[in-house]
Amino acid sequence: MKKIGIINCYEVSKRCSGSGCFKAFNNNTGAFEEYADKDTELISFVHCNGCGEQSVEEVLAKARRMKELGVEYIHLSSCIRSKCPWYNDFIKELSNDHNVVGYTHSKKK
Repeated sequence: MKKIGIINCYEVSKRCSGSGCFKAFNNNTGAFEEYADKDTELISFVHCNGCGEQSVEEVLAKARRMKELGVEYIHLSSCIRSKCPWYNDFIKELSNDHNVVGYTHSKKK
């Protein structure tokens, strides 16, 4: 079974329920199409701690906790991809211990 975690943007989470990420996971759409014929489980859905000097370290701390729960695949939410100045740093650092996918779903229509 592939165990998946999602990290979303704290600032966007103030106005977003995360339903787009969950809908994509549940319907095997967007970044989750690759798992369509595989047994998967969404283990964790967390947000970063907001923009700041420690953003990368704080995300890595959450990823370490996810790893303790068995998460192998971390998806950065689409809002992180489109809005976060640390997006590339997140991918680089998270890739040391996880399979990282840089988005969750496409934009709302």
